[in-house]
Amino acid sequence: MIALVLHTYQCDKPTLAYRSIVWLQTQRDVTLERQRAPGLSPRREDPHEFRVGRLKHERVKVPRGENLLDWALQVMRIHADRKSILEVEFQGEEGTGLGPTLEFYALVAAELQRKDLNMWLCDDDQETSPNGVNHQDSFLLEVAKPPGYYVRRPAGLFPSPLPQDSLACDRATKYFWFLGVFLAKVLQDNRLVDLPLSQPFLKLMCHGEIQNNVNERFSGILSSDDLCEVDPVRGHFLQQLNDLSSRKARIAQDNTLSYEDRVRQIQNLGLGQAVRLEDLAITFTYQPSSRAFGFSVAELAPSGSDMEVTLDNLEEYVDLTTSFCLEQGVARQMESFRAGFSRVFPMDKLRAFSPEEVRVMLCGDQNPQWTREDLLNYTEPKLGYTKDSVFLSGTPSPGFQRFVNVLVDMSAEERKAFLQFTTGCSSLPPGGLANLYPRLTVVRKVDAGEGSYPSVNTCVHYLKLPDYPTEELLRERLLAATREKGFHLN
Repeated sequence: MIALVLHTYQCDKPTLAYRSIVWLQTQRDVTLERQRAPGLSPRREDPHEFRVGRLKHERVKVPRGENLLDWALQVMRIHADRKSILEVEFQGEEGTGLGPTLEFYALVAAELQRKDLNMWLCDDDQETSPNGVNHQDSFLLEVAKPPGYYVRRPAGLFPSPLPQDSLACDRATKYFWFLGVFLAKVLQDNRLVDLPLSQPFLKLMCHGEIQNNVNERFSGILSSDDLCEVDPVRGHFLQQLNDLSSRKARIAQDNTLSYEDRVRQIQNLGLGQAVRLEDLAITFTYQPSSRAFGFSVAELAPSGSDMEVTLDNLEEYVDLTTSFCLEQGVARQMESFRAGFSRVFPMDKLRAFSPEEVRVMLCGDQNPQWTREDLLNYTEPKLGYTKDSVFLSGTPSPGFQRFVNVLVDMSAEERKAFLQFTTGCSSLPPGGLANLYPRLTVVRKVDAGEGSYPSVNTCVHYLKLPDYPTEELLRERLLAATREKGFHLN
């Protein structure tokens, strides 16, 4: 019912009632499908059952290629205020419906992680895969990207702190407005995107409405622990400085020491390995972790470049740096994100959910896994494949058994590529294969020899698989098919 609560916030009253009824009907169908015992035929429509029609769908066509993000910006500007469901097709391709739409969302989600957009906190020494190619969901990419093309952070994406009057911030706010519209449409249209948002960013989303006073926008939402999560090097350094400040305070308040002893111990305080604070020559400035943002320093206080950090003002420096990283330096970006999101429905409605709940609603299961039992229970072999062999009761037919074995042995990236190929989304719904609707159907591809490749009707999760004689050949052909781009008749 949580999803229904969110759904009821997303439109005006007439559309609200209609969307809620359609949502309840769909959830009833999904529940009945989940309860259906493996092997039984799908439920048939009751001719006496009253059902309202489906929601209005609006279809747009966009070209693939390097300008996809610009096209997506135009699409979202037009559709932000509309309550109909957005469907996307790719120019020059026959595919329509859910499959191309989900791939559009997946491709745009990948584009939003580009380093050159200046949106996300990142380093110059970005993590790359062993072959030197950026490891950003390579199954989505038509051309391999160079190292550092996408932002990859262990903790996920968090806005990069920027001087609020800079050109870099002006550019970033445009994309954060678009990100707000994009994620709100994901929720409104019940899509999933594999976007690695950090927990602190999700916390800011759940806070909802941002106040007009800049100093109160994020007050109390994020802490130094959140900074350590999204920017570990800077966060842990500030913690060291905090510890140094606390040690100084304890010495100053120790009445068992003489005044001279307290002064001497305070003067000898350092950060370990004989490193004194004065030796670091820190000023009241913020230095970005990457040169890509177009600025070298941002002053944390008036004339901050001329203010040296000492034991006397250390606590103030830590507070100002933390505030710039989590509040002041991301204020315009988050305000723009809120404005875009609220064009679709009010962002303050997310206050009803925890950050993890919002992540699940947006992204589903971003680390899809399955067991042999899951595949046998929640996939539907048909038209040449069966779960029960005619030769040995209770075991799958040889072709379907080979398919199950190949899927069980897939790596994490191969599972995501397979899901992208068969469902249009590299994530699974919460609960895994058991909650995938419609269920994945596997049929024998007719008139297909060993040289043929699998094909798929993505909208209904319908995989047409040649009956390959070996698991090795099946694996090779299936993974090759997942790397093909485009929607064409098959």
